[in-house]
Amino acid sequence: MRRAGRALLLIVVVTGCGGGPQQAAVPTPTATVAAPPVESPSPAPSPIVLGPQQYRAMWVDAFNDGMKSRAQIEKLVADARRANLNVLIIQVRKRGDAYYNRGDEPRALDISGSRGFDPLSYVIELAHQSRPRIEVHAWLNTFFVGDTSGVYLKHGDAWANRTNDGATGGYLDPAIPEVQTYTHKIFMDLARNYDVDGLHMDFVRYPGATWGYSPAALTLYAHDTGARGVPAPEDSRWQAWRRDRVTAFVRDLHNDLQQTKPSVKLSGALICFGGGPANLAGWGRTSAYTSVFQDWADWLLKGYIDFGVPMNYDSEWIGREKGWFDAWLNFEKDSGFANRVVTGVGAFLNYPDDSLAEIRRVLAPSARGNQVLGVAIYSYASTSVYGSSDFYNSPDLYSGLPRQPYAGGITSADGLAQRAHTFNDSFMSQLSQPANYRDVQLGLIQTQPVFTLPAEVPALPVP
Repeated sequence: MRRAGRALLLIVVVTGCGGGPQQAAVPTPTATVAAPPVESPSPAPSPIVLGPQQYRAMWVDAFNDGMKSRAQIEKLVADARRANLNVLIIQVRKRGDAYYNRGDEPRALDISGSRGFDPLSYVIELAHQSRPRIEVHAWLNTFFVGDTSGVYLKHGDAWANRTNDGATGGYLDPAIPEVQTYTHKIFMDLARNYDVDGLHMDFVRYPGATWGYSPAALTLYAHDTGARGVPAPEDSRWQAWRRDRVTAFVRDLHNDLQQTKPSVKLSGALICFGGGPANLAGWGRTSAYTSVFQDWADWLLKGYIDFGVPMNYDSEWIGREKGWFDAWLNFEKDSGFANRVVTGVGAFLNYPDDSLAEIRRVLAPSARGNQVLGVAIYSYASTSVYGSSDFYNSPDLYSGLPRQPYAGGITSADGLAQRAHTFNDSFMSQLSQPANYRDVQLGLIQTQPVFTLPAEVPALPVP
């Protein structure tokens, strides 16, 4: 196992001794007197050989184990060192709950340990002790809180996001001022109370084009624009108004962080549905812009977020999706904001060797010589199609995989889970050293690493 630092060699200092004076006529016993200990300078620690500065991040979700107990966190940080990662994006709010103690929302129910145990604090403590330092970015689901959370049960009637036919789904409406105020406070309290390196916004968007029809939002839209009647989902003015509500939340949060705690970086998980645009001229036709109203290209260009993490979640073994991945990657590198992009790869949708191939393409310069800041991997709990319960618990999904039989003769739930754990654990080594894994159809597959040396996180450009 390769670690980022080396232990210091301890030197044992042997103290000297001297004899006491003697009189010539009367012999006396010789006395041994201990001299004061002589301090020996400790040797300088062996220098760490570092690779190029780049973001090497991994998402750690709270829907699976990974950061819910002391033992899980200790393994997580050790795994990050073994893989030569330098950023952990830790989910601390999944459904209006908290995997930390100093906040207003209720503590998550699946934390193992006493009430005094604070998962976020412990991750920060261990990660920041690493050499090179591992950054911790607190990941919060923003406008999705689930329909059983405390905030939804208390305020859902007034704050719930709704479709044009009245359906709900555990989302809060970004257009409602009280929703923005409440959510803004959740983020800022966390930044003030913890030594986090960053805040990471997920679900900072609408669920889709037919959402945004809460009564309060429609009333505010009519007041702001003078519109009459209920707008159609495809109404361009209605779309722009909803898009502006999301952008206003992001801009105001970033401004507050800059004034209050500028060391905390603001980032977002960004939508990359389908094929990517060839350039900025095509941005207005993307799903991010027209369907979920997440104008993230503008956020990057204007510095409303310190960096973005486009979720390029595509399967390398599907030709069309591989094309989507490369199109988005080229857009991210060549549109003028590559120095604010950490590209996300969906390891859970790929075989291990395919994920490593995608990471290499992310880190390589474009044909124009532009490079992104680094890569983020989704996720610690699902590092391949073999390690994801989405596949091994779903015959419909795994029947579509090209390499079969998927389960390799394992049929019990415990056996499949253990097999997934083995694959996920081995992937951490595959990231940093030559390794292999056994495919149930092809046999032993050799893999080549992408992070052969530890690396520091690069400085971000000044907006």
